[in-house]
Amino acid sequence: MKKILFLCFTLLLSITLAACGTSDDNNTGNDATNDSDTSENADNNNEDTNAEDENTDDANTNDNNGAADGNDALDLTNVSLSVEDAVSAFQENFPDTRVSSIQLDEERGELVYDIDGFDDSMEYSAEINQAGEIIAEEQEQQDSDDRYEELVLADYVTAEEALATASEAPETEGITAKSWSLEFENGSPEYEINFEDMGSQEVDVYIDAVSGEQLHVEVDD
Repeated sequence: MKKILFLCFTLLLSITLAACGTSDDNNTGNDATNDSDTSENADNNNEDTNAEDENTDDANTNDNNGAADGNDALDLTNVSLSVEDAVSAFQENFPDTRVSSIQLDEERGELVYDIDGFDDSMEYSAEINQAGEIIAEEQEQQDSDDRYEELVLADYVTAEEALATASEAPETEGITAKSWSLEFENGSPEYEINFEDMGSQEVDVYIDAVSGEQLHVEVDD
């Protein structure tokens, strides 16, 4: 009888130990699985973060490049279309006209000539790109009190010479020429060269178109 009880007790103990071993194995397997899932999630989070950082860096680079492009000034002395050719294009579009003013300025990322002219009864204006194309034009009847004077380019220093003289003014040091114009002021033809910096400073230098001498400088802070 005692032997039977002992066998029963031994069998029960073996079953209990086996059950505990299985439970421990399952827990160990679950812990390993959980650790693996946690590691994978951490790796995925790191990849997402790195991707976001790369995208942010790319966006910042693009923004900086865009800002740099926007700040690059076009060279007024390096033009594809000369002043004489721009005037010829204007007069071909408006025959028998005389030119009263010429301006070279940046519009929509390119250098454009803005030319005004007149005849006996009408006044005309046109914008001409560097390909010599008329991109905008206008004409209207003269007012009775309008007075016009004709520019004669052959009698004046060139725009490049006027730009070089204007750039020698101390007030223009470190800033860039943005535009120039040629027209009559108080009965005399003058170049006005406009300089601007990245901030708020603006300098206008006036050059006598006949002699090429600097007349005066205006500074607008």
